[in-house]
Amino acid sequence: MQQELYHEIFGSILDRTEMTPYLLRNRQGYFDALGGTDLMLSNRGFELRGESLAEGELERGAAYVNRARDFILNWLIPALSRQFRDLSALESPRAERYREARETLERIGLLIGEGAFAELVAEDPRHLFLLSSSAKYPALFAGYPGGEITVPRQWKLAACALLKTCHLIKSVEEDSQDIHDYACFALHLTVRGFPLTNLWSLDWEDPALEPPGDEGHMAYMKVRSFFRKLGLSLVRDRERGCWVFDSGDGVRVDVEELKARLKSPESMFTKLGKDDEESSSSIRDILALTFIIRRREDSLTLFHALQKRGVILQENTRSASLTQTLFDSPRDMQGAVLELMRSLNRSAHVDQDPDPGAVREESERFFAALGANEDDNPHSSDRHRKIQCKISVSLPVRKDGPGGPVSQQTLPVELRISDRSSWEESEKRGAAHHEAYKFRQLAALADRLFKPLFRFGDKDLPGLREDQERLFG
Repeated sequence: MQQELYHEIFGSILDRTEMTPYLLRNRQGYFDALGGTDLMLSNRGFELRGESLAEGELERGAAYVNRARDFILNWLIPALSRQFRDLSALESPRAERYREARETLERIGLLIGEGAFAELVAEDPRHLFLLSSSAKYPALFAGYPGGEITVPRQWKLAACALLKTCHLIKSVEEDSQDIHDYACFALHLTVRGFPLTNLWSLDWEDPALEPPGDEGHMAYMKVRSFFRKLGLSLVRDRERGCWVFDSGDGVRVDVEELKARLKSPESMFTKLGKDDEESSSSIRDILALTFIIRRREDSLTLFHALQKRGVILQENTRSASLTQTLFDSPRDMQGAVLELMRSLNRSAHVDQDPDPGAVREESERFFAALGANEDDNPHSSDRHRKIQCKISVSLPVRKDGPGGPVSQQTLPVELRISDRSSWEESEKRGAAHHEAYKFRQLAALADRLFKPLFRFGDKDLPGLREDQERLFG
């Protein structure tokens, strides 16, 4: 009894396996069970009037369920099915595994998208809680007005998957107002045809970029302020045919291309889905900024110049996120260290080339420091050639237009620096291809959402990477 009580209090928190709602315990039949789900929803931010949900709250719950179904049916499953189809066509030793996975996903889509289960969920979103708890509490549908219901095991598992997805969506759309603001801004841009993957090319003085209401407006103000600040250090040099980052003290770095993307709401759901705590605070790369430089040797110089210009600050950089896979060894890094030391000499008006011994010594230190944080993302690839870090950029935002009060805001940015050939290898080839990387993330998310109906986990990754090398080679 003591062990059972311990599990009832702590079990679901510690092992994430027993998530049967306590408030459905000892409920006597259908209408009593719905009262229990109303209390559960009130603990999740829904409003009660007396002992029942307030007017409009049931519709809000239904909107979450519809959003979850749309994410699963129109985004997650199609994206996975396409690559599973292409992988199975390779006829590798894992081809049958890919075909089975694709067929399983199609069955899950049919279960969630149509038929008696889908009709029951559409009738009342609270049915998801009853369905997911039906194994432990089999009498929850007793007295259901539509007649007797026998809940198949697959219905219970599908209901659990939808509830997990609803939780991811609610974490983005409500549990963190800051993240919600970025999601609304991303939706505003998408609806108006602005690409989320090419923000640097947008005219941030264009009033069409500004959301009409409050939702998404602060996110817009922060992103616009960031690009305005960045633009002070970048000029287009037509003769050189590139952007030039100017540190203001004589250091100039040729930038072939600057990529900037805003994370879409669907990508936010995926990001939360791979985090054990599923906390929206784990999204620290709302804006990804990539500098494609002409010379790999300028990478450390650019990183230092960004700090000198105040675009980023050392104290705002998450040290655990600072890493590099651009260089293979201290010797390989010597050219970049030499260029950095030369740029520092120019800034200090020192007309002397660095000592070769000092360059070797500093290269050892740089390589050890930038390689100290091993990438803990199992879906990434060691072929992603870049220097990267996550930063919280401090920005002044004037809330009410010219003359209005200024407040300090922060924008979470993932900064990446690479040269053209290295970036091409990172994003467009083999297992490091962006579509290959995204697929591994989505497969892991599907494994968490649909298990045990669908399983594609860690043991499948080595073979998957091998086949993705061929598929995207």
